[in-house]
Amino acid sequence: MPSDVAMRNGLLSYLVCPACQGELSLVNGAGRPDEEGRLVCDRCTSAFPIRRGIPRFAIPGSPRQSSVTERTRRTYTFTWRRVGQREIEEGWEKDSYRYEALLPDGLMSGKGKVGLDAGCGSGADLLRMAASGAQLIGVDLSEGVDIAARVTRHLSNVHVVQADIHRLPFRPGAFDFIYSFGVLHHLPDPSEGFRQLARLLKPGAPLVTYLYEDLSDRSRIERGALRMIRAIRGISSRLPAPALHVLCWLGVPVVWLCCSMPAHLLRDRFPRVAGHLPFRHTLRWPVLASDLFDRFAPPVEWRFSRDGVTNLYRHAGLDRVEIRRYRGWVSWGFKPAAGGMAEGARAEHPRYAGASSTEQK
Repeated sequence: MPSDVAMRNGLLSYLVCPACQGELSLVNGAGRPDEEGRLVCDRCTSAFPIRRGIPRFAIPGSPRQSSVTERTRRTYTFTWRRVGQREIEEGWEKDSYRYEALLPDGLMSGKGKVGLDAGCGSGADLLRMAASGAQLIGVDLSEGVDIAARVTRHLSNVHVVQADIHRLPFRPGAFDFIYSFGVLHHLPDPSEGFRQLARLLKPGAPLVTYLYEDLSDRSRIERGALRMIRAIRGISSRLPAPALHVLCWLGVPVVWLCCSMPAHLLRDRFPRVAGHLPFRHTLRWPVLASDLFDRFAPPVEWRFSRDGVTNLYRHAGLDRVEIRRYRGWVSWGFKPAAGGMAEGARAEHPRYAGASSTEQK
């Protein structure tokens, strides 16, 4: 794909150098057979390749990229290569469909708006959100971007970029909305991720997220199960991805029999009981295998109380925070109007108030 096609419909106007925030220039014909061109910073001369039509700002092995971030990139590259296109073609149940049902109408839609999918994976949400008519840019650290670009190539209002949320290559104040579903709790520093996304919002624009809950207000049995899962993660997240994927498939019959099927049978007559069972959202074995891998593979997993989620938004300078529970926390908050500051944004606070983590250095 020629590099000028990759920059179609003005994508370049939203991009800046992630190292110094300088302007980028498009250079065609970089002289390498695996590149269609490069983006070169006018200020610091950093260069970023365009491969298969995708600007690439995440460079594997970069000294600025932590070992945990690199392990996370490899984990999700494995995931999306195995299931990314399949989940779209087979119409897998995605929780993000239900997240959106909890949001106010028009929060993330409308022609003339520009939105960012922070952690787009293989592009399933990009495909659906594009129907609203908004211009969308999907960004992901993993090579799931190759699938996302392929499945959205027929959509002129969708662009895909590979980059690290900690070093995003976008202009401050560029977006009318940003959403990030199930991504920020896998960052080494979720609070910094919130701040990086918040600076990209226009005044009055929302950031919408889904984050894991810490179950601090749940039963003793549920909290005990979470502690057991964390102990297992301490080992499982260090296993080679292919080996762990096989183990997850071996665990699917147990999860289906003990959780998914009982939830399905109980949901009409005993909805409260069914609502507390894990893996209640599907009976499909490939989906369960993928969910188990997502639970046990990432090297970092943060979990938050309701107050912890509120703190993340406020410490990023966002206000009017709303939180809904659906297998975790579906939340949104807004960047204050120009000149304003969110309540509590200046307050002293612990690094992760209301959060708990399992992290493998």
